[in-house]
Amino acid sequence: MKAIRIGILVPSTNQVVEPDFMALVPPGVTFHTERLWNVSRTPPGGGDGTYLQNMNNDLERGVASLTSANLDILVYACTSGTYHSGNIEYNNLITKKIEHLSGLPAITAVTASIEALSSIAPGNISIIGPYGQVLLTKRLTPLLESQGFSVIDARGESSMLQRTHDSVIGDQDPELIYDFVINSVHPKTDTIFLPGTAWRTLEIVHRLEEHLQRRVISVNQATIWSTFKKLGVRTIGAGFGSLFDL
Repeated sequence: MKAIRIGILVPSTNQVVEPDFMALVPPGVTFHTERLWNVSRTPPGGGDGTYLQNMNNDLERGVASLTSANLDILVYACTSGTYHSGNIEYNNLITKKIEHLSGLPAITAVTASIEALSSIAPGNISIIGPYGQVLLTKRLTPLLESQGFSVIDARGESSMLQRTHDSVIGDQDPELIYDFVINSVHPKTDTIFLPGTAWRTLEIVHRLEEHLQRRVISVNQATIWSTFKKLGVRTIGAGFGSLFDL
């Protein structure tokens, strides 16, 4: 029997998506990655994210390489790669481009996150991520608000605000992220959204929910959940957040 095969497009600087998928992929499902070339240096905190358009110029090559493996779905596993425009249209354009190039269904991390948030009636959302304030408040916040969500606060982790290389995101200790999140949640928050596919938040989602008594959605958690849902794959997500209970 043929395995269900997931193709994943990841930034070349990302070291986290693959181990996160590995933690949750059940028997009978395999995943296969292709790296999209990302620049070695970025504006502080990611700037306004426009440098990521250069990474998206590598899509045609990356998709062609992946689809030669006879896959069932393609996943674009970068949050800011499609939200840096500040509007959902660019995210949808990238999705359609991948589907056109591959002839396969495709999902982006942003689309998966919107689907996950929509599934839980999130109320007031706090965004906490490894980005500078331009990306968080002038790009991601308006995009989510355009989809009907109420974003009450958006904060970047302090050491990430001046980062000039995307690869350092994956170097951050999850315990440091955990401490930052629990000390940064707005008191009127109902749901915490943690973007950044290179940020090691899947490992701490369950603990954050228990400690804060609020729903927590991590972008990699949402991406894996949505991908499995589209493929009809069941997995036991115990220890990786209440999203997998749906």
